[in-house]
This record gives sequence, structure tokens and C-alpha cells, in this order.
Amino acid sequence: MLYPVPQNNMGPGAYGGQPYRPPFAGSPWQGDPYAQDLARARFSETELMRRRCSWAAWAVLLTILFMNVVAAALVTLVPSTTSSPAYYFIVSFSYVVSFALGALLLARALHMPLQAALPMQRLPVLTAVSAVFVGAALCNVTNYPTNLVSLLLESLGLSGTAPSYTVDSSPLSCGLLLLSTCVIPALVEEFLFRGVILRSLMRFGAGTAILISAFLFALMHGNVAQIVFAFPLGVLFALFVVRTGNIWITIAIHFLNNLFSSLYLVIEAAAGMDAVNVYSMLFPPILWVLGIAGLLYLLLRSRGTFFRLPAAPALLAPGQKGSALFGNPGMILFLCFTAVSCALYLVS
Repeated sequence: MLYPVPQNNMGPGAYGGQPYRPPFAGSPWQGDPYAQDLARARFSETELMRRRCSWAAWAVLLTILFMNVVAAALVTLVPSTTSSPAYYFIVSFSYVVSFALGALLLARALHMPLQAALPMQRLPVLTAVSAVFVGAALCNVTNYPTNLVSLLLESLGLSGTAPSYTVDSSPLSCGLLLLSTCVIPALVEEFLFRGVILRSLMRFGAGTAILISAFLFALMHGNVAQIVFAFPLGVLFALFVVRTGNIWITIAIHFLNNLFSSLYLVIEAAAGMDAVNVYSMLFPPILWVLGIAGLLYLLLRSRGTFFRLPAAPALLAPGQKGSALFGNPGMILFLCFTAVSCALYLVS
């Protein structure tokens, strides 16, 4: 079921303080009550989408800023290096507090109950496992075009690398690294992006909700290399939530994607580069085989319709949706913030 939303009133001030203006005099719609009703409905829907996109962008932007403030405050109280257990504790704590608070406040503003923001439809075990393997394999494949973009940026004298962690060989440091980079992001990022944001935009069409939530998810990373990687992943994660109705599928895919990347650091710290080379040669083909097997199962079980989206509502045209997405204060400010962040990373 889609997240139900109360309908707006048709009286003055029902559209964010802007009263509805009828078609201009002499237009073909003038005097046509059905066309005027359609215009009112489109105006109301556009304003609702504009407001929700703005709130979503504000939520993500304030979440990022609050996370940085909390982390900076903790670093001053608990001095640490980037490979120490204290550092990973700071990262984990600031991540949990900021993202959970951002998701809860946005859900509260939207009057969205948690059961609507956290879809947990029952799935057959084989379907769930197959979906996770497919998602993890596709995440791994996405690394290759991303690496090409990074190489292109570096050939231009720019920084094409994403922020990275360091870890020593102690079990505590390795465990805290996996907690802060794999477990926590998978839980809280999925709650915000594929939970609250995706579900709040489903009334405007599944494809629209998927693309906008993926767009915000990509911008959240704040640098070109990760944006190139995160956008297709955001589309993939949102698609799996829409098609399975279960957010735990994408939490598992997100966790595995981050885990397989973090294992390079853990293996290097524990066993050296020779072990990393063996891992990098053996792991991807095994994951691809599992992903292909899972894809075949999903397609056979769904008779080829697993990736087919529900029909989109025809009320708003693409241009009206684009205007609602970009023509609001939250999105404009968030785009400016991301542009500055990307520029700083490129020249760092």
C-alpha cells in the first residue's frame, strides 16, 4: 500500500499560502469546469510535491551538518587518530544520532507512521536471498565505471578519490571499522532514504520516487567519485524496496556492499597486500555467479516482471515534476552545498 496522504482543501491558502489562480481569460479552459478541476488538482499536487522535495532536501542537509558538528565536538573531547577505536566510536555515534534524528523528524513533519516508513512485507526465503545476491553483484559491477571516472578526474589533475579509512590489525579496530562503515550506514541511511523519503514520494509515481531518493542519496556523499557510484546504487536500492516491499532487503545489500569494500582494508591490515590481491581476484567472479543465479530465479519466479514498475500516475507531467523538484528552497540550498563540497574535494 502507498503511504496515504490527506487531501488538501480547495479554499484560499490551501497551496502553501498561494491561492489557486484560474486559467487566463480567453484560454480554451476558461468556463470548462472539468478542465478547471484538473488545473486545480495539478496545482495542488505540484505544490505538495514541491513541499515534500524541499523537506526531504532540508532533512538530508541538516543531517549532514549536524553529524559533522557532533563529530567535531566529540573529537575535541576525545582526541583520536583515524585508525584508533575512539575515532570509530565517534563516527558511529555521530552517524546514528544524526541520521536517526533526521529520519524521525522528517517522518514526524510528514505525519508518517513508522510502519509506513519501514515496509516489511513477508517474502519467500529464496526470493529474499536471490534479491540480496543480485543487488550485491550489481553494486560490485558499478565499481568499474566509477573507477574510470576517478581515473579521468586524476588525469585532469583533480582528486578522483573518495574519503577512506585506515585501520590497524587489532581485532577491536577491525570490528569497530566494520560497525561504523557497514552496519550503521546500512541501517540509518536506508531508514532515511529508502524509508521516509522514498515512501513519502510514492504518490507521485514509483519511478519519480526512486529517482529523487537516489538523487538525494548521491548528493549526500558530497564528492564526485562517490556521487557517480551512489546514484545507480540509490536507484537499485529503491527499486528493490518498491518491488519487494521489504526494506530489510536493501539493508542487507547495503551492508554487503560496504562490507566487501571494507574487507580490503581489514585483509591488508591483517595479512598484507598479497592476501588482498587474492581476495580481489577470487571474490568478484564468485559474487557475479551468485548474482546471475539469483537474477535468473527472480525472473523465472516473476515471469520476467520483477523489475517492472507500477504504472505512474498521469496527473503531473515530467516538466511539472522537475519544477517541483528543483524549484524549492531546500533543494536549491542543498545543491549549492553539494557543489561547494565537490569543488573542495576535487582540489584537495
